[in-house]
This record gives sequence, structure tokens and C-alpha cells, in this order.
Amino acid sequence: MNRDNLIVGDLVLELGAASVCKNGESICGDFWCQDAVGDERIVVLSDGMGSGVKANILATITAKMLSAMMAGNIPIDECIMTISETLPMCRERKLAYATFTALKLQGTTAYLARYDNPPALLIRHGKPTRFPYGVQFVGEKEIHESTLHLEEGDLLLFMSDGITQAGRGKTCDGWPSEDVAALAAQNDREDLSPQRIAAIILRAALALNLDESDDDATVLALKVRRRYAANVMIGPPENREDDQATMRLFFSKAGAHAVCGGTTAKTVAAYLGKEVYSQEDTATEDVPAMARIDGVDLVTEGFLTLQATVDLIRRYRKDCMMTLDLEKGKDGASRLAYLLLEQATDVNIFFGTAVNTANHTGHSSFQNKLALAEALEKELSELGKNVKLSMC
Repeated sequence: MNRDNLIVGDLVLELGAASVCKNGESICGDFWCQDAVGDERIVVLSDGMGSGVKANILATITAKMLSAMMAGNIPIDECIMTISETLPMCRERKLAYATFTALKLQGTTAYLARYDNPPALLIRHGKPTRFPYGVQFVGEKEIHESTLHLEEGDLLLFMSDGITQAGRGKTCDGWPSEDVAALAAQNDREDLSPQRIAAIILRAALALNLDESDDDATVLALKVRRRYAANVMIGPPENREDDQATMRLFFSKAGAHAVCGGTTAKTVAAYLGKEVYSQEDTATEDVPAMARIDGVDLVTEGFLTLQATVDLIRRYRKDCMMTLDLEKGKDGASRLAYLLLEQATDVNIFFGTAVNTANHTGHSSFQNKLALAEALEKELSELGKNVKLSMC
């Protein structure tokens, strides 16, 4: 699922999501989607009745229709009536049924509408925080509505009942929302991404279920973070006379600074008047050793490390739980992927267009490295990062 995080001045409202199918099913009966409309973001999580394909159809129709209508500023009661008239009927139970939680963001103002899903949870200043809601009835459906003014550091969670019913009949009588909120508060640190927090909650739900899921389970985490940039230099500038100006621009950028490639590292070290120190113990079978330059946050080898980093990011997009293991990797690709995925909200890629003429495959190598930089930009953008790729 592609994401489009909302930037509000120096803040970013970043979304993380983790989901698992019911044991024995290959498709999830929960479905979530996100729409960007100008400076608004709409996120809807729906839980279809039952599990498998039929539940997925119910949830998908509900989420996509509700998101589209909310984007058109249609009142929630009209949205619900339209969806009720549209949903296919379950032959077994004679019901067209899907629950939902819908979030509409306008800047840092959040409107929440919920039908039959577990309550949304707000963690503020590291503590579970109650917020008021109103109730309206649409037919026989009881809709809970809230408007919140989010602050820097806030964490907002919403989930399907596969989370709050975790462990029922096995290890406990279910997982109360208050206990979910307590776990989220324990892990609500500035250095933890919303993706990591969502995965932590899902992992706990699976543990209560003895590592099986008796229902589809989904948790979405929205975190209001201060923007933090990762500046990545790949290759030196095409013209050596541009080295000084490019380096000044690169190091003038706030945030972390990562340098990829041996020639790039030498160019950076010369600019800083520092030495390049090899770190041979960081090499793996697939990823060459990192280096160290005083004043630079991360120094890696070039092509092979970038290739491994792009592979890690693609796996991260497919596996919602990979965030729990990423920090453990100590090689250059793992360190770079962790910086880009977990720490950075913005990524500035400086791609040097110098061709290594000493290498008889220099032009081919350049094209391959450019393709990796463009893949890096694409994969990170689809995860909601604000990415800028600049040639130098």
C-alpha cells in the first residue's frame, strides 16, 4: 500500500501499518486505504464480516467508497447510507456488514468517525489520553465522531477487533483497549517510527494468540514527528571544480549525512580535511565493509551496498514486521536502510554524475548506479518519504 504522509510546516504526520490474515487464509478480511486530496489526507480501515475473500470484498468496497466520498466532503450519514445500499449481501447471514474507522486530516486537525471498530487510542506526552466523542445514529448504526487537534509527538492508533480480541479462549479473555494503549505508551519514543509501533502491537497480539491469528488483525499508527532529513551522496560531481560547492551544499543541509562509494568518500574526506578509516569488521558475504570519516554519520561502499539497500527497502514494503529486525543489522546496507526507513522523514539524494573512466565498464556502471538511485527515490516515495534526487 503506497503512502503519502502529510507535511505541515516542520512536522510530518507519518503513517505506519501492520496486518495479518486469519490463520489458514491467504487474503486479509481487513482492508485499509489512504487518499491524498490537496493538503488533506483520508485514511480508512474497514473490517469485513467473516474472513477470506468475502470479508475482503466487503472491507475493500467500504474503505474505498468511504474514502472517496469523504474526499468529496459528503456528510458521514450520507456516506454510510450509500455504502449500506451498495454492499453485497452475505448469503449465509443475510447481512451486508463491514465495520470501519475513518480519519480525515486537515493540517493537524483530525476528524474521526468510527462504526463498530475498537476505539481509537491517543498517546500524548507518553501517556494514554482520553478525548471526547459524539454519537449519531444512521439507521441502526451507532457512529462515534471526534475532532482532535494533534500536537507534535502525538501517536494516534486505530485497529480492527482482531487486535482487541487477541488471546480470547487461549491465554486471556481478550486484549482490552486500555492495555493496548499502555503497550503503545511504553514504546512511544521519539526514535521509534509509527511502523515500528504498529508492528510491536501486532507482534504482541500474535503472542497472545500463541503465534496464530484467530481473526484478521490490523493496526494503523499515525505519529506527528518533527521532520528529519537524511542527506545521501552517491558518487562525486561530474566536474572536479564543482567539488567544493557541492560539498558546501551537502553539508549545509540539516540532518544526517551518508556517503556511498570509495571515490565519493575520498572526495568528502579531502573537503573536510579528514582521513578515511576502513571498518573491515562490518563486511558481510554480500555487503562490503563500511568506513568512517569524522564529521560524517555513515560511510558505505557504493554499488553493492546500494543494491542491497534497495532490496531491503523492497522487502520492508512487503513485510510489515521487518521493521522489528532491521536495526539488528550492522552492515552498510542495513545501516543505510535503517536511516532512510526508520529515522528519516525527508531524503535528499545527491547523485554525482562523474564516470569512473579507469573502469572499462565505467559508463555501464554509471547507468546501473543511476538506476539504483532512481529505484531508491521511487521506493522511498511510495513509503511516504519526501524525497529529492539532485544531479551534480
